[in-house]
Amino acid sequence: MIRNVVFDFGGVTVEYDPAGYMERMYGGGETGRYILENLFGSPLWAMLDMGTVTRAEACGPILEKADRDGFGEDMRFVMDHWFEDMMGTKEDTVALIRELRERGVHVYYLTNMPADIWEKLIARGLRDIFEGGIASFEVHLTKPDIRIYRRLLDEQGIRPEETVFFDDMERNVEGARAAGIRGELFTDAGSARETLRALGVFEG
Repeated sequence: MIRNVVFDFGGVTVEYDPAGYMERMYGGGETGRYILENLFGSPLWAMLDMGTVTRAEACGPILEKADRDGFGEDMRFVMDHWFEDMMGTKEDTVALIRELRERGVHVYYLTNMPADIWEKLIARGLRDIFEGGIASFEVHLTKPDIRIYRRLLDEQGIRPEETVFFDDMERNVEGARAAGIRGELFTDAGSARETLRALGVFEG
């Protein structure tokens, strides 16, 4: 029986689609491809999520390289605007979370997230809609490392076989399954609701 539901943040609770953002901004051209690879796809970006570098420590080298490669102006623009332009709240997911909690279901978050962006999301009140959870920078681990799923289970005192996890990235879903959690690929809140209904989490 499923008693606990865990949600990712980026792409699930809030919008996060760097490829789509670059497509909208640059129409699939060279500049968009460059920024996608050298900013959002940079190892330094992943280190931000892990909490092992600061924003300044990550962005400095990325900007220096972009300047050398002739993309500095566009890189600076994206760095300054991507959060406001791309990470809007998914209100339908928030509504689903609130409904689950009203029905007595335990709801948690598990997200790869750097500290500065997490603070912006906290300011929206998004952490408060959950019972608890883990943001990656806090524990210096990121999905799909099995240790971060086990850390969540241990900290919250929940059983993996009673837990379902929603994430928009297949590798993170597979990480949950490796930890014994039922992993489900998230596409939208409506589909997640149908999955939860099929699992008997709630009716209606």
